[in-house]
Amino acid sequence: MNDSKPTSRPDTPFPKHWLYYIALKIALLAGATALVLKFYGFW
Repeated sequence: MNDSKPTSRPDTPFPKHWLYYIALKIALLAGATALVLKFYGFW
């Protein structure tokens, strides 16, 4: 049996600000993707 309690929020380094953490992660990935596309001349 699984004795772990159900969590309502994802396990992130900042439990109180998990939504901002996810938004920042998405923004960082988008910025990195844009930089790579610019570097290779696709954009």
